[in-house]
Amino acid sequence: MGNDNPFHWLGEQIGWLLRLIVDGLAWILTHIGDAFSSFYHGLGEALGISPTLTSLIVLLIGLALLLSGLRSLFARRLFAAAIAGIPGIAILSWLIQ
Repeated sequence: MGNDNPFHWLGEQIGWLLRLIVDGLAWILTHIGDAFSSFYHGLGEALGISPTLTSLIVLLIGLALLLSGLRSLFARRLFAAAIAGIPGIAILSWLIQ
């Protein structure tokens, strides 16, 4: 069978389309990963922390505690605001030295 077979042409076209989709997705995911990496390195540089996963997790925990304290403060629950806000501030101040 030669290359003039319509099924050969159809297989080439489907293969080309699949290759285009896979290359496009790889390009998009690579750029998303690069953008996240650049964002996190810039964030770490601005805060003075090392750009590691552990630092990111500690930062998110501190911010969550601080946000919880602020919500409690706005709801006029001063004791709950102190319970959540003080550890949040302590974690963030420990992390950002």
